Amino acid sequence: MSDAAADTTSTPSQEEVVVIGAGPAGLTAAFQFHKHGIASTIIEADDMVGGISRTAQRDGWRFDIGGHRFFTKVQPVEDLWHEILPDEDFLMRPRKSRIFYNGKYFDYPLKATNALKNLGLIEAFLCVCSYAWAQVRPPKDQTNYEGWLVARFGWRLYRTFFKTYTEKLWGLPVNKMPADWAAQRVKGLSLGNAIVNALMPKRNQKDITSLIEEFQYPKYGPGMMWEVCTQKVVDQGSTITMETKVTKVAHADGKATEVTATHKDGTTTTYPATHVISSMPISQLLEAM
Repeated sequence: MSDAAADTTSTPSQEEVVVIGAGPAGLTAAFQFHKHGIASTIIEADDMVGGISRTAQRDGWRFDIGGHRFFTKVQPVEDLWHEILPDEDFLMRPRKSRIFYNGKYFDYPLKATNALKNLGLIEAFLCVCSYAWAQVRPPKDQTNYEGWLVARFGWRLYRTFFKTYTEKLWGLPVNKMPADWAAQRVKGLSLGNAIVNALMPKRNQKDITSLIEEFQYPKYGPGMMWEVCTQKVVDQGSTITMETKVTKVAHADGKATEVTATHKDGTTTTYPATHVISSMPISQLLEAM
């Protein structure tokens, strides 16, 4: 959230930017501001940078908080990653995603030999027939996620791999979920092009996100990206305060004017601001405002 339009008469030294959150969004904002000679005050509630993309450390081991693969089709994003981390700090790693079903592991993206072996010839034949029938008689309503999936995989595969998992993950009936949002989970993928890719694979194709077989990975985990980014912005003059929770964002005439935060020891600090960049949960931001 940007809370104040830039004053065209201002110089970089007159700007007082407060960034709420030292995750990827907040740190990227601070990093980009330095390209215009503007330092930021970064406030982070946790004791680590990186947000949900952090890499925790314990007893010499590193743990990613969730899986974070570095892949993008957007060149400016790719350029930014390599601007923060040098090329030698990225590893190219093969993707290994699998579905555990009926006591067996199915490769994802689908591979013909693996799927046939695990499903068995009869079940595989029935799934292909179900898909063929869905091409002949597709669901009339494909605006919901159920109709969208059935049209691309058939009823049999839909009930086997998608319905229960999706409802468990999102807590909603699949036929109540909008296709244009949920389809991002399997963008561009269908049983037809999955079979084609399984029989005639293209090396790490990037047209269909779900079929990507390689991704970039910082050699010490995704948190490495944001640890290095933190050091870069601090070296350029930004300050970062950890274990500090924003409790109030004062504003007047449509502009943020100051941010009040409470430190771990219970003391509070008020930071004047000409601009505020917020990556905190929107509900907490509204409470603070």
